[in-house]
Amino acid sequence: MKNYILVGLGPHAKRIYYPFLEKHQAKYDIRLKLLIELESQSSRVMEFLRQRSLQPGKILYISDSESNRMGAELDGAVKKELDGIVRQERIDGIIISTEPKAHKIYAEWALKNNVNILMDKPITSPLYPSTKIESAHQIYQDYLDLRELHEQSRSKFYIVCQRRNHQGYVLIKKYLKDFVSEYEIPISYIDIYHADGAWSLPHEFQKENHPYKYGYGKLMHSGYHFVDLFAWLAQANFGLENARPDLAKVYTARFTPNDFFHQIPETAYAKFFNRPATRDFYRAYKPQDYKHFGELDAYILTQLMRGQNVVTSGSINLQQNSFSRRGWFDLPEDTYKGNGRVRHERVNIQVSQFLNIQAHSYQSYEPSKDATEIGSLGSEDHFDIFIFRNKKMVGGKPFLKISVGGEMEENHKKDSYYLGHNEQAREITLLNFIEGKPDESEFQYHDFTNQLLSNIYASIAQGAQTGNQQLTFKI
Repeated sequence: MKNYILVGLGPHAKRIYYPFLEKHQAKYDIRLKLLIELESQSSRVMEFLRQRSLQPGKILYISDSESNRMGAELDGAVKKELDGIVRQERIDGIIISTEPKAHKIYAEWALKNNVNILMDKPITSPLYPSTKIESAHQIYQDYLDLRELHEQSRSKFYIVCQRRNHQGYVLIKKYLKDFVSEYEIPISYIDIYHADGAWSLPHEFQKENHPYKYGYGKLMHSGYHFVDLFAWLAQANFGLENARPDLAKVYTARFTPNDFFHQIPETAYAKFFNRPATRDFYRAYKPQDYKHFGELDAYILTQLMRGQNVVTSGSINLQQNSFSRRGWFDLPEDTYKGNGRVRHERVNIQVSQFLNIQAHSYQSYEPSKDATEIGSLGSEDHFDIFIFRNKKMVGGKPFLKISVGGEMEENHKKDSYYLGHNEQAREITLLNFIEGKPDESEFQYHDFTNQLLSNIYASIAQGAQTGNQQLTFKI
């Protein structure tokens, strides 16, 4: 028997955690002992649970107070309930799927009570890190605070950051580690591009799910995955004494809601939709009301140094102001994956003059609305790897193409729970959490990611205050 607590039943938990818990319910005799959610979500929770095979033993609704929404401290009623259930029951784990402002308070409770944790990325989201340097630095300080608790706890702590368990990226990371180790030449360049086409209309920027109004945006939404991917891939160098970085330079440019409101003017919305909501927005619009909002896009240049020498140069380009399939005004029920959002993802890695590896994943349709051949360019499951080798110097095939997405789709045809290659990687982390197995995405492996993310935001905040977005930090 496996007894779990679920905190937060938002879009991600509904799409990922709940179905996968149901998929493995019989095998592990999974029991959901407690579900915690805000009172404002009660009707949505009950509607969702109506047809589910896995039913919570108890639901605790908590008030939509400022403290609860901001994750300032653990609600008294919640603490009492959690303390009671961990005394009365053997709790095998807690799944934390709240808005990330509340991650830390639940993780602290679990670590102090030796309860295993499965938690969404990002690890924490302090308020206004893009305009307040102290908030940007708090990102890494929060990580260090939790690290100290984790070192004193018996809890295993998993972060759901699926590219660390993605079949294609696992292959790439192993290939790089083996190559770097054999030839003792480090990765020289990593270029990562991700666009998710999350199109919010001007009057929708006050939203709570994937918000901007708290001073963070794309970097804390899907962007965390790609800062983490950069950090994780770069660690293939760390086995070489002359390539393990001790210093990093970062420069970050951003694109804000105010930029977006200026880029697409009221006349364009009048042409496309001609609805009162957008006209009313521009009538009342004041740029100063949005100056503390978080980023839609972030463009990061970085160099990892060993002493005075550059080891790895990189660029991480993250966009939400990008191609979308949204062609409607009114929001659908599913604003997470059902509002025209499509993924365009590219990774390009150089090992000096000897090796180039590329990953390409481009969707032309929203999830479950695919009309193209399985695994083909533009399909939901498209994920191709290209490997180029300097054959005369390092041998091997000069070119190799590996199509991961289509093969995975074919292999999972009989799995009614299969949602795609990224989601299958999430399932691996969930299963490792259930079984208590080692995982590439355990908390202790996210140190460099959070130091880098913290300094990326510090770069943005410094630029907002001084006009200079470049900074250097010790690793």
